[in-house]
Amino acid sequence: MALLSSRLMKQSLANFARALVVLLLFVPAPMGVIGQSPAMASSADTLAAEPAVILPEESVEEEQDPWTARFLAPAVVVLCVVAVGASVSYYVVRIRGRYRVAE
Repeated sequence: MALLSSRLMKQSLANFARALVVLLLFVPAPMGVIGQSPAMASSADTLAAEPAVILPEESVEEEQDPWTARFLAPAVVVLCVVAVGASVSYYVVRIRGRYRVAE
């Protein structure tokens, strides 16, 4: 029993370390720290550069959904429903019908 709890403790510590590493990979670094000293970061915020030429904003046209969103997603949902239905029917016909509960 002690061996089992020791193994679980080591495994949980390893899983915690893995989770911490994954979490640290996805936490963004502060933008002032990357590539600039703190003095440069504060002076860069005060200098506001204006564009040389002001371009008018382009109108955005609505795009149709790609074929994957229109056809592939509903097909996957239908296949999942069919798979679950087939699994249930297989259980009822083959497994449940084979064994009887003794009373």
